[in-house]
Amino acid sequence: MPRSVARFALVAIAAATGCTHPATSAPPPAPAKAPPGAQAAGRKPGPASRTPAQPSAAGQPAPLPPIPPVDGPLAVHVVYPADRQFITSSESTFVLGSLGNGHATLTIDGTPAQVYPNGAFMAWVANPPAADPRYQLVAALGADTVRVSHEVRVRVPSRGRPEPPPPPPALDTTSSWVRLDDPFSTLPDTDDAIVGRAIPGSTYHWFLLPGTVVRRDGRLGGYTRIALDHELRIWVPDSLVHAVNDTEPPRRVTGDGVVRSAPGYEDFVLPVANRPAYFIEERDHAIDLTLYDTHGNTDIIRYPTGDTLIRRVEWAQVATDRVRYTLHLSAHPYGYLVLWQDGHFVLRVRRPPAVDAAHPLRGLVIAVDAGHPPGGATGPTDLHESTAVLAVAQRLQTLLESRGAAVVMTRTTPEPVGLEDRAVIARRAEADAFVSIHLNAFPDGMNPFTATEGSATYFYRGQSEPLARAVQQGMVRSMGLPDQGVLFRSLAVARQTWMPSILCEGAFVIIPQQEAALRTAQFQQAYARGIADGLAAYFRGLGASR
Repeated sequence: MPRSVARFALVAIAAATGCTHPATSAPPPAPAKAPPGAQAAGRKPGPASRTPAQPSAAGQPAPLPPIPPVDGPLAVHVVYPADRQFITSSESTFVLGSLGNGHATLTIDGTPAQVYPNGAFMAWVANPPAADPRYQLVAALGADTVRVSHEVRVRVPSRGRPEPPPPPPALDTTSSWVRLDDPFSTLPDTDDAIVGRAIPGSTYHWFLLPGTVVRRDGRLGGYTRIALDHELRIWVPDSLVHAVNDTEPPRRVTGDGVVRSAPGYEDFVLPVANRPAYFIEERDHAIDLTLYDTHGNTDIIRYPTGDTLIRRVEWAQVATDRVRYTLHLSAHPYGYLVLWQDGHFVLRVRRPPAVDAAHPLRGLVIAVDAGHPPGGATGPTDLHESTAVLAVAQRLQTLLESRGAAVVMTRTTPEPVGLEDRAVIARRAEADAFVSIHLNAFPDGMNPFTATEGSATYFYRGQSEPLARAVQQGMVRSMGLPDQGVLFRSLAVARQTWMPSILCEGAFVIIPQQEAALRTAQFQQAYARGIADGLAAYFRGLGASR
């Protein structure tokens, strides 16, 4: 999921290796004086936002469960921003936490904050001055008053004319041959990859085999520029680049290929003297495999007798040192792996599973990933994302098993699980689909009283897009939150290739109404049921299309 700053870890789930809020049809209850931004957006005091669990008699989602009242001692607890946290926005941000009593009132730097029945509060306030970066909170309950000075860190405003930007660092254009490897990785090459970027620090786009030898022609700010062929250059972190003694370019000429059939998949095997950099694109009933710095010399491609998944393979030298192989398939691409085996480049193409349209999940293996820890967002009354999504994941497991699926859980305890390990668990279990469950949050500088919150589903590989759409529809129907749509994004757990893989952001844990709902079995079940219904719809359609 996209991890905003409010999650206390930017979703470099996508970049580390790999998401805007209150209000549906009716707004949250307002205090005596609404926070700035609420009235400007046309908000009026009213009941809690609509969203469910069980559909109503008319087939519509039921409203969110009411927030339970809390009548405890007055205690100011700021969840966000954390103590001395740096606020990335330049002007304003939201502040949220709890007071221990839903009857209390609160001002932050004189601005009234909205207080909810369970004592949660949320406010949209200006950043404090850099000379004294503190929020002054004043909570009152009857004759009791509590004052808290909460220190943060903010941007220092420029004075007068802005200073000219520093000159860009010089690009070191020393050229040499290097090998790409991750010195800390212990994963097999089916799960490990060297990631490349279009510009330093940008999102991932290329995923290369460890051990690939390439030409380095530049270094800049902790990144190395490598030439995949005479036209294309990408960037990788310096830590993945290792010098080699070779002075001659690696020879990469493809030979005759073969298609090998096996239960569950087919391999396209291509002899090449050295590992090539590659790129894979999925199309309708086809996969394009591009090999960089490689010359094609394939005269014969041998196929197994009978009905094959890989119907035929065509190739073309699309540039002087770039060759493209097109695998024409008898079905839409469902999953694939890239392997290097004894001087052969292997593209393993997965067969779609057999599906019983009447019982579309029966006999399938579904990987259910409760997102986090490490990382994750925290709601105003200290409900952590990892705790809430584990409860949803366990309910989803029960639902899927009741429909005949076998479920593989990547996490069953509060202990952290690494991003790479989650994909490995799913692949080793031969999962037919992977669903990662998360909760959303806002970034600094986004007004929660005017922004749009709701449910969203993320995908990366083309094979995962139909699953993302089906699950998004299931969540919106079951949970009733606004539809934020289906989004493409390079998130770590969504990038795996062996199965359709998606990441769900079902609700916003920092929205007080939704955080309170997420503590209830009713709403947890609604989230789980939406995913289960979406999985069933996707596989039912997959079975009907075969």
